[in-house]
Amino acid sequence: MLLNAMKMLRWLVAGCLLLAGPVAQGQALEQHPDRGLSTVGVRDIARDAAGFAWVAARQGLFRYDGRQLVPLALLVRRGPTPHGQATRVVVDAAGTVWVALPDGLYAFVPGSGELRRVPLPPGIGPHDRPRSLLLHQGALWVVWGTSSGQAVLQLPLRQPRQVPRLVWRVPGSGGSGALEPDSAGRLLLFNDDSSWVLLPGGRQRRQAPNSHRYRLRTVAGWRRVQPATHALRLPHGPYALNDSTLLELRPPRLPRVLASWPRIRNTPATPHLDVLVHDSTWYWLGAGQLLSLSVRRRAGPPVLHAQPLPLVPGWNGWLAFNRDGTGLWAFAEGVPGVWQLWPRPLAVQALPVADGQHLSTRSLGRLPDGRLLVGTYADTYAQAADSPLAPLRRWASPAGRGVWFCRLALPDGRLLVGLENEGVALVAGSRAERLAWPGLHPQPTGHTTFCLLRSRAGQLWAGGQEGLFLLDLATRTRRRYREVDAAWPLHRCEIEAMAEGAHGELWLATSQGLYALQPATGALRHYGPDEPPPRRLPTGLLRAVLLTHPDSLWLGTADAGLLLLHPRLGVRRQLTRGRGLPSEVVAFVLAPPPGRVLWVGTDLGLVRYDPRTGRRSDLTTAQGLATNDLNRQSAWYDTARQRLYVGGVGGLSFLAPQALAAAEHRPRLLLTTLTQHHAQPDTIRTDYLPGTLPQGLTLAPGDAFADLALSLSDDDGPEPARFAYRLLGSGPAAWQELGTSNRLRLQGLEPGDYTLELRGETGLGTPARHVLRVPVRARIYWWRRPGVWAALTGLLVAVAAGSVYQWQQRRSWQREQYWQAEHALRQRIAADLHDDVGNLLTQISMHSSLLRETAHSPAQTVARLDALAAASRQASQQMSDVVWGLDAEHLRLGQLLDRMRDHAQEVLPPAGLNVRFQVPADLPDPDLAPDLLHNLYLIYKEALHNVVKHARATTVTVQLTAATGLTLTVTDDGHGHDGQPRPGGHGLANMQARARAVGGTVCYQPLPTGFAVVVKLPLG
Repeated sequence: MLLNAMKMLRWLVAGCLLLAGPVAQGQALEQHPDRGLSTVGVRDIARDAAGFAWVAARQGLFRYDGRQLVPLALLVRRGPTPHGQATRVVVDAAGTVWVALPDGLYAFVPGSGELRRVPLPPGIGPHDRPRSLLLHQGALWVVWGTSSGQAVLQLPLRQPRQVPRLVWRVPGSGGSGALEPDSAGRLLLFNDDSSWVLLPGGRQRRQAPNSHRYRLRTVAGWRRVQPATHALRLPHGPYALNDSTLLELRPPRLPRVLASWPRIRNTPATPHLDVLVHDSTWYWLGAGQLLSLSVRRRAGPPVLHAQPLPLVPGWNGWLAFNRDGTGLWAFAEGVPGVWQLWPRPLAVQALPVADGQHLSTRSLGRLPDGRLLVGTYADTYAQAADSPLAPLRRWASPAGRGVWFCRLALPDGRLLVGLENEGVALVAGSRAERLAWPGLHPQPTGHTTFCLLRSRAGQLWAGGQEGLFLLDLATRTRRRYREVDAAWPLHRCEIEAMAEGAHGELWLATSQGLYALQPATGALRHYGPDEPPPRRLPTGLLRAVLLTHPDSLWLGTADAGLLLLHPRLGVRRQLTRGRGLPSEVVAFVLAPPPGRVLWVGTDLGLVRYDPRTGRRSDLTTAQGLATNDLNRQSAWYDTARQRLYVGGVGGLSFLAPQALAAAEHRPRLLLTTLTQHHAQPDTIRTDYLPGTLPQGLTLAPGDAFADLALSLSDDDGPEPARFAYRLLGSGPAAWQELGTSNRLRLQGLEPGDYTLELRGETGLGTPARHVLRVPVRARIYWWRRPGVWAALTGLLVAVAAGSVYQWQQRRSWQREQYWQAEHALRQRIAADLHDDVGNLLTQISMHSSLLRETAHSPAQTVARLDALAAASRQASQQMSDVVWGLDAEHLRLGQLLDRMRDHAQEVLPPAGLNVRFQVPADLPDPDLAPDLLHNLYLIYKEALHNVVKHARATTVTVQLTAATGLTLTVTDDGHGHDGQPRPGGHGLANMQARARAVGGTVCYQPLPTGFAVVVKLPLG
């Protein structure tokens, strides 16, 4: 029953088509081929939240940033190497890219660079292929073509690494298939020859024996699909669409066809009507055209618009939202080439010419009756006053003869016209009267008048090839200013443009610079390349002059761009190619009310420039301009209609400046690629960035450069975007223009921390919504850091100071030690002399006194003399020991041993004692410390003295060894001793004290037949 009703509806529609008119040809939308996608056969496009597009193509999967296509293989840092064509791609809310490749389904995480293959449940063979992907209700749904039909898999996005669950199996062919949600949230499966409703529990119900359907999608991702059994209703009013007609449905009346179009011929598995919704407007494809329909509520029926769209026929045609959702992409599936579509009227409208001639325009303006009058090199043309898009037609009036270079409307409705080679004419109605030349000198050979001006005082001025002229309409004459002065500088200048200043002065843009003239006094001031500052200009070839402020003039030049001149301060700003202008040749400068924005004509298009913000828009033929090569002074602003007219060598165009000044969508600025040279190791590495560089950029010592690639999430036109940067270090920095180049190279930075700020704007001058700030750190080798050198210098100074201090302290300590040693030596000498030599000298003195004062017998005298001689010998020996001790610091152990032998021979044999020395043959011969040597020798002498005095021995044995220390043993064979000091004796105690003074010990060992003294002293 439903099929019969559908057939009847089709017959009724077919009959109504005979009465319905074709679709309206509305105002054209901007459309341009996308240069970056011109070489790949696009199968599907998805966009992510960062501003990138993911393009499934015959050549594989690519990431597209508006400038560069990056293959998936270059983005993968971990996982298998992808290969083969990509058929479908979607991006979920987490940014994961799901792509169908020939060997299965893959998931790619851009942040980590991980690519993984999605495992398959049992029942899916190795030769089965994924056919369709759908993100719906928090899950990824996959239609898998198998040998027995189609399988529908579900993968929850909360658990993206688990094995998908097989939910439905639908019998039939395993060819193309698509999964779509309906308005109730159910899933519908469409294949080549059927459509199915997928029910809970793995059940399905066949809905129709075909896959005809209509689909509606929004930029937010919402979609709705319905079978093509009934038309797609519009949100407001009794209107509906099917795949080829716009219908008005008012039951019980028959449907009325409002418009029709040829249906696009896609394969059965694709929607018959695929509508994209953007800003309350529906867009879809017909055969060779783009159709659009506003669905805003309105009083009358909706108006359908169409414009040609040259997609390759015979292939599935698709519409997709662009990277930022502000426009559309149109492509034929698998065929190279993508068209960009911007849902907005063309910024500029070119005026048609009735006879089809390409006009090169000059003067522009309106006649008193409202007609637009255009002076051209071919003739004078007029446009009807009632239509802004009416064609230009030749003005059939005698007054229109000749080339109108410029024009000036007078308060009474008449026109002053500057003519090529014919001076100036006064036009009233259809009559034109030339102004005569009554000058004393012959009329100038150059008759062309370039500019006209009416001053506030009512004077009329004309500038041309031979200088400046005053016009007198009462006498119909023109006189050259200062005619009698043959040397007047303006006589040799071509005056291209004039403007009146705040104080009545005339500013004249000439071929030899800028002149400021006071007409009442004749005072003349010149600005040019040969003048000193502040009157110096970069060029003398001026084309235009505009006063926007009493102290500011904008100058258009023929070879140096646009200049901002302050008469007292000089040139304050210059816009040249790549720095604010597309060309350095300026044809005109206008500032329509309220005067805050400049319109600059060049030979490469029209520029809208805001001096306050630096924002710039370029308008070219891509935006509807009739020609890019604009003529000098061929521009006029129609105040009544608020339209700006600009002309050039290819025709005349007009635009509404207020429309372009409206707020546009602002794209995001993206960092797409970082290419950096690394010194350790010596490599160049390219990293593909996710739009930002959150960790900043570090240039290590020796790194030669770092290149950053930029892009915008939406270019909003065919003209490339423009970028600028500044590097903030210790103070402010000026913005540096990159122009249309999207690459920035950092190299040769001084060491330190910086902040790199980046900004961008579209070709139409729409700025990016934010400024990117990237921390940059330039490091150097540690020994080249100023702080290191300061620290090293401080360290060296400290070390030197410390060394000097330690040297001084050491010298002071050495002096102290030397003084103490000297003092100790003196005390020792004094003690030795007092204890030994002094005692002996006392004995000698006493014996001498007794011999002199007391009478003695000869025997007593001999005894006294013998005692006196013995005391003298002992005193001499003691003095010898003292002197030997003073030189002890230069003695070795062998020399001490020799001294000990000598002393033993001097003391023991006279006392009737034999002496034996037992010394190893390999006895070492080290240097001895003076204290050690002195004390050891005195201990030795004391030991021998005790033997002579108390032991009553016959033989004395002396042993000396030097193994780990110095050991001296003195043994006698006398009557022995118990080792205890005798009353009143100090010899043993002295030996103990001397041994302790040098860190040694003295042991007394009574023997069965004698006594031994053992002295142990350290050698160290």
